[in-house]
This record gives sequence, C-alpha cells and structure tokens, in this order.
Amino acid sequence: MAIAQPYSALLDASTSALLFLSTRIPVIVFLAKVMSEGDHEYCVNYPNYLEDFPHAKLPPVAWPMWTWNGPKRVFEATPPELNTERLRLYAALAAKKAQALVEVTRTLTMARYPVWDGMPMQEVIYVTKKMQAQRFKDRGYPEGMELEFSYVVQYADFAGLSMKAAADEILLKASFTDALLLKSELFRLKYCGLIRDANTVEQLDSLIMDFRRDFHKSIEVHHDVYPL
Repeated sequence: MAIAQPYSALLDASTSALLFLSTRIPVIVFLAKVMSEGDHEYCVNYPNYLEDFPHAKLPPVAWPMWTWNGPKRVFEATPPELNTERLRLYAALAAKKAQALVEVTRTLTMARYPVWDGMPMQEVIYVTKKMQAQRFKDRGYPEGMELEFSYVVQYADFAGLSMKAAADEILLKASFTDALLLKSELFRLKYCGLIRDANTVEQLDSLIMDFRRDFHKSIEVHHDVYPL
C-alpha cells in the first residue's frame, strides 16, 4: 500500500471547525501565523484516513461543515448552531489567502529559477566565489596570492582569462543575479504582507490581479547571464 501523503488542516480556534485543508504544509503554517483565529493541526489523515480521505475531496465551501475531534483524530459533523456565517466567511478568507500565497510563491520561484543551479551546495560556492572576487578587486588585483583566491584562479583557468578579468566577470554576473533577487524579494515582501493584512475575499481578488500586472510588467529575466 502506498504511503498516504500527510494533510495539514487550519482549524477554527474556538470551535475546531475545518477552515482549510492542504498537503502544502507551508501554506497552513502561513495561514496559522496570519489568521488570529486559526490553529494548525498536523497530519489529520493519520491514522484514520489512510486509505481514503473523503474530506480532502470536498469543495472548500463544505469544509466548515466538519469539526476536528482531536482525541479521536476524526472529523465529525459540525453542530448546526456552530456552523455560522462568521465561520463560513473565515473559511472563504483562508482559502483565498492560500490561493494568493500559492500564486505569489510559485511565480517568484519561477522567476528565480535562472539563478538556481539545482545542484546541492552550489549556492555556497557562488557566494564564496563572489566574496573572493570582491576581495581580490578591493585589494587592487594583487599578484602572487593565488592561494587566497582559488575560485578566481579556477574561473580564470577555465575561461582563459586573466585573474583581473575573471574577477570582474564574476562580479558582473553576480550583479545581475543580485538585481533579479532584489526585485523578486521586493515583490515577496510587499505581497506576502498584503496577503497577511487582507480581511476580505474581495481585497484578495484585487490583490491577485495587481500582483499579476505588476510582476509581469516589472520582472525581466536575462537567461544568458547565469550562472556565475
């Protein structure tokens, strides 16, 4: 039998009613941080919904109709008197915040792909290479100190450049990387903050449209300058 993928749930803090359900654990973590009346419950499909998890197949609007029983680790029907308009609106807000967060995260991740090599520890090498090139330049491109600047020497030998030219090229490419990351980080800070502060579904709908327009107008990726 295949191992069931763990689901996390966002629960209403006062009633334990189900607000949102997802296998994207970081999304639930974010929602629990920014929604004061939401609690994160881990692995709600364990151990009673391993073969079939019917609640995951429900449309989000139906989730508040189910309440988490922690000791039994099962979902039970929400009592009618607790299935209030407040609960339904809060669940809809959680679903829209999740949608907005996933779109922003996915879009910024794709924008950053050109500066991601995909090889473990490569980011550490790029940072060290950039630091060595900057230090070599700051010290006036000294001769006879190759052991202190091994990555610059390696790049110079591979590219058939002088040490000075290699250091300058490393720093130029690093500047392109920094510019892209800086711009994408501004989008992350701005829109994650707006998602956090939004209080209505309508605000989030408008936010998503603003993000799409601003992002595609502002981000331009030059694939030929990566990697270092």
